[in-house]
Amino acid sequence: MRHTLLALSITFAASLPAQITIGEDDMPAVNDTLRYRSTLATGVDVDFTGAGVTWDMSTLLPQLEGADTTVSVGSTPFLYQFYFNNPFLYPQNRADYGVKGVDFNVQAFSLSAVYDYFRADDVGFFNVGFGANVNGLPTSVRRAPIDRIYPFPLQFGASDVSTSAFNVSVPTVLYFGQDQVRTTEVDGWGTLILPADTFEVLRVKSTLQRTDTIFVEQFGIGFRLPEPETIEYKWLAAGMGKPVLEVTSIAGVAATAEFYYDPEDVITEVNTAARAELQVYPNPANAEIFVRLDTHATGTLVLRDIAGRAVLERPIRSSALQRLDVSALAQGTYMIEHNAGDHIGRTTVIID
Repeated sequence: MRHTLLALSITFAASLPAQITIGEDDMPAVNDTLRYRSTLATGVDVDFTGAGVTWDMSTLLPQLEGADTTVSVGSTPFLYQFYFNNPFLYPQNRADYGVKGVDFNVQAFSLSAVYDYFRADDVGFFNVGFGANVNGLPTSVRRAPIDRIYPFPLQFGASDVSTSAFNVSVPTVLYFGQDQVRTTEVDGWGTLILPADTFEVLRVKSTLQRTDTIFVEQFGIGFRLPEPETIEYKWLAAGMGKPVLEVTSIAGVAATAEFYYDPEDVITEVNTAARAELQVYPNPANAEIFVRLDTHATGTLVLRDIAGRAVLERPIRSSALQRLDVSALAQGTYMIEHNAGDHIGRTTVIID
């Protein structure tokens, strides 16, 4: 599945930047393969957001490769389908497709061969439940109520609160249940720059509050255990199915990042006159840096922070050595960008 960018232009007296709207048609379909790379979210500023902003995440390192493949509900184990392929008795839990999920173990309770089930319609995108071998027994487990991941149409400023729950009982062993409250807000829109791709996106922040309930029949004891707060930051592009960038924060710490990565989209041939490689020294630096272009190219030199915000900008000529005073900047990793019209060269510099 290749991406299709949807840009909505709004014109009043003058042209304004474009926002997008995400809906049912932008969610995955059966037999989609949703590829991604995962890495540590170190240095990602999840608090930077707003209207018409640019998130420059081009320094993310594409590390572990993964893929989610969507399958028809009818192709998943038959005993998993009791709720999810039964629109007459359980219309709320009807699913469009399944995705292989993650195994789970707690106490004497285990879930294996997990499939999560999802549905998209005109009012939202939902997780309706899962199927799994529960202590080796094939079982379907519905969410009641179901979890609304996004409300539709999804636009800047939209918000939603969704409560959901599920429970599983293993006779004579234990009972496990989970209650969840998902608070969702679309808190940004703009341009997302990834290592190999650029997208027009909406930024969605979902805060998850979960409480687990466990009762161990063997000992006749039970307890409720609140989980650490989880926040999902997702950047959604039209037609892509899976978020093109997703950062997960647990207990206030941004832990992992997954992002779309297709190096085949990188432009590898540019006008020779415009090609310009950056030489930057010293690196790391603490007071000043010097920048030189390898070739006789002009353009604009921009220094951006980790959130993509321009903190310094000036023109540069040919192979002239350019001095930049960085003594007033905070410590951290910055991106130096040379814009020569039809070519943009980038490199990083550390200020300590």
